[in-house]
Amino acid sequence: MSGRASSVAPSVELLLATHVFPGEYTVKAFGPADDGFRADVLATAAAAIGADRVRTSERASRHGRKICITLTLSVETVDDVVRVYDRISEVSQLLMLL
Repeated sequence: MSGRASSVAPSVELLLATHVFPGEYTVKAFGPADDGFRADVLATAAAAIGADRVRTSERASRHGRKICITLTLSVETVDDVVRVYDRISEVSQLLMLL
């Protein structure tokens, strides 16, 4: 994750205690509102668990300079969640990952 990002994957123990696997899990990636950031986040998530298991939506900031990309993941195991966090955390323009 870049020096600006402020979050990492929750612990495996917390994920197992609060989520049912297999199931859906939501991740939010914040960054600049540009096509490169969008493409990097989607490609990274798809590479981690497969494109057919990733749905996205997006919301822009009030002034349109930043976006939040919401990824709804169809995960089989807690390892899928950790893998997505680990990979997205390496996107160069990432500001925050929740």
